[in-house]
Amino acid sequence: MKNIESFSNFINAINEGDGFGTAPYLMIKISDVYHYFFTMEDFSGKEEMGFHLVVGKYSDHESIDGAKNSYCVISLNEISTELIEDIAVEKEDIPAPDKEKFEVDDKEMPRLMKLIFGCLDSYLESSPKITRIYDELQDNLIYKGSKNYVDYIKELALTNLGSNWSAQDGSSKNTVILSR
Repeated sequence: MKNIESFSNFINAINEGDGFGTAPYLMIKISDVYHYFFTMEDFSGKEEMGFHLVVGKYSDHESIDGAKNSYCVISLNEISTELIEDIAVEKEDIPAPDKEKFEVDDKEMPRLMKLIFGCLDSYLESSPKITRIYDELQDNLIYKGSKNYVDYIKELALTNLGSNWSAQDGSSKNTVILSR
């Protein structure tokens, strides 16, 4: 982060209602795809939003070379909180990813990214050989903020993943490649 105030705002961005129940997320692994589900209170605190983070191996935009255990591709969908609860008790199946877009502003983005990086930390613990993360969050996420998305992700990657990570534009305008 460029200054202590933005770092402090980012660290304190998580609300008590964010996450899933008493855990930060619900994780379900199917084959080599990890599905993370979490909820987040909107900025007004009146409504909960549900999210489905998919950590897989296949990209819609990049041709990826290398061993499958050296990279992952992340995408994000907004889903209903009721559906997350039904998935948790195995009442519903995991939905196929959709292309429905949703907007996030400067007030919600730090909290959303903190939750996403929490899921990525969990994934990286179970997959320590990962050296590249293909961020395809912008396929559905429309960032309505004051910063450039790639610059913002660079700051967040350094803060959350460590100083040995960097970010760069991918070959598609909707892809950012995080690498170490």
